Amino acid sequence: MKILIIFKLTFLFFASVARADSADLHRRMLPDMLEQHPAVRAAEQQRQAAAQDAEGARWQYFPTPSIGMENSDQKSQFTDTKTRFARLQQPLWTGGRLTAQTDRAKAQFDLADATWREQRHNLALRWLELWAESVAARRRIEAYVESEALHLRYVKRVQARAQEGQIARSEIELSVSRLTNVQAELELARAQQQQALNKLRQMWGRPWTATDMTELPDLNNILTAPTAATATAASVSASEPQPPDDHPVLQKSRAQIQLAQTEADLARARLSPEVYARGEIVHGNISGEVRRAYIGVSTSLGGGLSNLSAIGSAQNRVEAQRQEMEVRRKDLSDQLSADQLQRRSQFQRARQLQQSLDAAQAYLQSSETQFANGRRSWQELMNSAREKAQIRAQLADTTAQAWLTAERLRLNTQGLDAYLLHATP
Repeated sequence: MKILIIFKLTFLFFASVARADSADLHRRMLPDMLEQHPAVRAAEQQRQAAAQDAEGARWQYFPTPSIGMENSDQKSQFTDTKTRFARLQQPLWTGGRLTAQTDRAKAQFDLADATWREQRHNLALRWLELWAESVAARRRIEAYVESEALHLRYVKRVQARAQEGQIARSEIELSVSRLTNVQAELELARAQQQQALNKLRQMWGRPWTATDMTELPDLNNILTAPTAATATAASVSASEPQPPDDHPVLQKSRAQIQLAQTEADLARARLSPEVYARGEIVHGNISGEVRRAYIGVSTSLGGGLSNLSAIGSAQNRVEAQRQEMEVRRKDLSDQLSADQLQRRSQFQRARQLQQSLDAAQAYLQSSETQFANGRRSWQELMNSAREKAQIRAQLADTTAQAWLTAERLRLNTQGLDAYLLHATP
């Protein structure tokens, strides 16, 4: 007896572990999807290219060598028409131009890095949406499969009663039409699931079947456990929620502001002259090889006052990017507020639908008993079965949306890295 009890407890333990692992499958599959997705790979290549540009910008502080040959149309007994030279020029002071160019390359890398993070964040959100959509469609299929089986059984009862002469034979066709309506809803749910699975296949890049889909985590655990999203909702219940400063959208906005600022700094630096030292070797006259060293000053003001106009436009772009950042911050805050409200609303609706489903199940069982006793018509019986299927389908959608909202809150408040590290409660 003790051995049997130990065996049962062991089985229940491993079964609970398996359910926990399957409920967290969407999160464990997410890193692989993000690593191999073409959009992330493209953003990563842009990120590496920007890193190389930032590394190359540091070489501007070193001397610039140049080798060339010039051909003149003036002939002289003392000079050759072909002149060959080798020069080495070192900037001594550029008025901040080299620093501005280096800062711009760094800002471009920061922007590429933020774009890479934003791409991964958006794909993670899309992954959760498709996962919820797929699981909700599968649960709707289960509801309509059960309803189809009930309607098939009820049609047979109608046929039996028609053969006994208790009802008109024309009612058989009407009962079959009810069955056809349920089958049409079932096919629609299957098509919706297939569509969601096709999108998941494209994101995952590997074969995907309906049997691979696992159940979502328990709804009560999602909406009552003290997650980061719950803590955020409680802490800002009396005020408008604010997105974290390291959110990818805000990181990208800050990078865009920094890039615009470096463009303005570079435009101002172009007004300053450049002081340089240059050494050269020239070969092409009667004296043979000539070596010279220079200290020079040069400037380029552009056509007319174009550089002054460039400074003004660059500064305006900086202010525009700052305003854009505030707009994006406000949009994120509105999204967090909407998700919190929807999360609570979907939870309440799911509880109400569960109560309605329990009541519909009890009513259906009572209707079957009364139908067998001749106190219910087959139309009432099928209506009860259809109502149960509709409530169950609504519960599937509501549960999936509640789960999606909770996961989206966690992702937007914790960040993708923290979301991947912590298992879904």
